[in-house]
Amino acid sequence: MKKTLFAIAMLAVALVACEKGPGEGAEKLDATIALAEGVEATLAEGVAYGSPLAIKGTVTTTAPLTEVVLTGVAKNGNAYAAKGSAQTLEQDGNEVDVLWFADTKEATHLEVKLVAGNKAASFYYALGAVEGELAGSAWAMSTVALYADNKVAHNVNDNVTYPEENTGAGSDTKSFFSMHGVEINGKVEHILSLNELLTVDGKNASMCWVNCLEKTDALPKEGKEGLDALTFIGGQRGYMFTGMKKTSLGGGTTGRQCDTQKYGEHQIVDANIDVNFTFKAINGSWIGEKYKDEEYKFIDAIWLSINDELTTEADKMRAFYQLSKIQQKLDNATLGVEEEPTSLGGKTYLRRWTNAGQTSATAPTEGFRAGDYIIIRSERTVGENTVYYYGLIQVLQLVDDSQMFTLPSTKGDWMCIEHSAAYELFMKPNYFAVKSQMEIAK
Repeated sequence: MKKTLFAIAMLAVALVACEKGPGEGAEKLDATIALAEGVEATLAEGVAYGSPLAIKGTVTTTAPLTEVVLTGVAKNGNAYAAKGSAQTLEQDGNEVDVLWFADTKEATHLEVKLVAGNKAASFYYALGAVEGELAGSAWAMSTVALYADNKVAHNVNDNVTYPEENTGAGSDTKSFFSMHGVEINGKVEHILSLNELLTVDGKNASMCWVNCLEKTDALPKEGKEGLDALTFIGGQRGYMFTGMKKTSLGGGTTGRQCDTQKYGEHQIVDANIDVNFTFKAINGSWIGEKYKDEEYKFIDAIWLSINDELTTEADKMRAFYQLSKIQQKLDNATLGVEEEPTSLGGKTYLRRWTNAGQTSATAPTEGFRAGDYIIIRSERTVGENTVYYYGLIQVLQLVDDSQMFTLPSTKGDWMCIEHSAAYELFMKPNYFAVKSQMEIAK
């Protein structure tokens, strides 16, 4: 088996017959293509399933190319039938430098279709066996709405309404995220509610979007009413991402103890969740001196190289490959690199604001805003091996919290998020986009 990435090498000059191109009625394109040396022998040896092949060459044609379409096909007599998906890549100019992902094991040839407007021409190259297995898959959602849930009533925090142990209201609010997906009613879901996660006892749950405000397993203070009856978190306040461990969700500066309770016979448990899950913010230039231009542009380039929707296996292969660059550049210590290794770092939580509560010893600092990226990483154990999966979240739109800093700090000369105003952050949609690697469902 050849390396996953190699330059196709051959000199092929041919005029080809009329092909029906990207649409019906494509006209003949007169073209010649000169590829690098050695393609037939290289492809005839066989290719790795799901791996990219670098196709480079120069095209001479009567019209400038607009697209290159790569498809795994099977030859039957003098005809070719598509077996893989058509991988359409925009082309500007006649120097071709593209990647084809071997997305079918049934292909006998690779079709390289050159498109210039409504004209098209195809070249066919024989393939050896397409072999091997995928390292993983990928998924994407162009718009994700996450809601910070209200406190979920339960017999621990509301024993009047729910006097029986392990009873409670539950919730259908979409607050939870699963990088690898959760099968709910026969369909793999990535954005979930507490009630959905409870049906699988938290299986594959990666993170939760919360509004840090109060301790949610506390009974109302005796003799108090309204806000005075609540047990507030002192030093932290506002939106945050948190991992799914019980100590994370139910931590004293997170406040989602109500999500960790047992409801009937079901409970989110650490043994089932995506337990080693971390975040790292990649901030835009707004952050000032901490801005890392090279890092931001690197992540931005990966993001732009992946389709917003992954509708084919080839789309998923391409996305998985592009996201792997995060590990290769920013986290290559996980690949065993010993000389000047890189380490991504990251935390098990990520706050919109840090120290936005009135008892914090330091002034609030902003953690992320619209336009920023967030790298997510999942660490999984497969037998004796550790496998890492990477994804990107793009922050699209956040609820405006800028007018909520009206509460004087008890520790210094700055303002914090006021309690009653913070309630406006619950149950409001915040919008993100996600492109992520994932395990192949077993």
